Amino acid sequence: MDLYIDYANLKSLIDSRHEEDFDDCQRMMKRQLHIIYNMEKAVLKSDPVLSQWVLTKGAGRGSSEETDSFSTDYFPMRPVKSNMPTEWNRKQLSSVYLIDDVDSSKLKKRGTVLLGEVGEELSVLSRLFCGKDYEYHHLYDLQKNFDSWEQLGIDHQMLPCTDIVINDRYLFKNETALVKYNLNGLLTALVENVKNKLNVVIFTGNKALTEFGIEEAKKIIKCILEKATGVRPNITFVTSNDSSLIPHDRFIITNYRLIRSGDSFIYFDTNGNKITNGGSLDIDSLANYETYVFTESLLEKLQESYKKIAERNTDMVIGNKASKFILF
Repeated sequence: MDLYIDYANLKSLIDSRHEEDFDDCQRMMKRQLHIIYNMEKAVLKSDPVLSQWVLTKGAGRGSSEETDSFSTDYFPMRPVKSNMPTEWNRKQLSSVYLIDDVDSSKLKKRGTVLLGEVGEELSVLSRLFCGKDYEYHHLYDLQKNFDSWEQLGIDHQMLPCTDIVINDRYLFKNETALVKYNLNGLLTALVENVKNKLNVVIFTGNKALTEFGIEEAKKIIKCILEKATGVRPNITFVTSNDSSLIPHDRFIITNYRLIRSGDSFIYFDTNGNKITNGGSLDIDSLANYETYVFTESLLEKLQESYKKIAERNTDMVIGNKASKFILF
């Protein structure tokens, strides 16, 4: 995952070195992230503290080791505009931005990407962790400590997003009321504080979706997300009756999170009572290098599945066909 940081933000970050979260965030930057400095490298010569900090980050980076870079072509471009992410690619949409710009708050308020202004460096970086213990993974025992989809919001597990990719071949093999109840809780939690147009792609079984009702499924998802974000989303169903083309594993990919489930995402009845027999719900941060690489592999496999499905029958791909994570 890339981290873009401006000069003023870097100075502010170093000045916060006595704060509680500093050591863990510094370790994450060194071991997990690729840093892109929005400044000339020559600026290090005039600031020994800054120079030492950058040199320390560049040594012993571990499995994610990659040469950090300096750039005078600021990214994002300045002045920052709230609609910029519509032109960004998947990698840029899953990057972190610590930037110094008078208009950066306009982009931050949209909830599209993880962005921090000067003084917010630690609070933004610490959000990449999954919980209070500075871990990149959090496991919910579905039978013991997960009683509603609201738990994701309570635990601050969800982050800004522009895209949601869901793989669940059995998602629509349920009654309308069950699907509506669970998708309302799940999607509302996923897009907490998001105020932009979302791209949603769902890989699922064609027979189950057809019997459920394609238009009914669209209506449910559009109503939920428009209510939560204020904007109607793009929705695409990639469907097949060939189980080899829709992976058995159930998972959700957003800009900064990988969510995995041993059971279909229908966990509760319409009264909120638990009906799943699943064991766990796993939340992983894409800030972790290995998780980021694994998620890229998952998206590559889904991209290949889409290609095979579309080649056989284009009618099996239904909807807006808009996404930055799956290319149509």
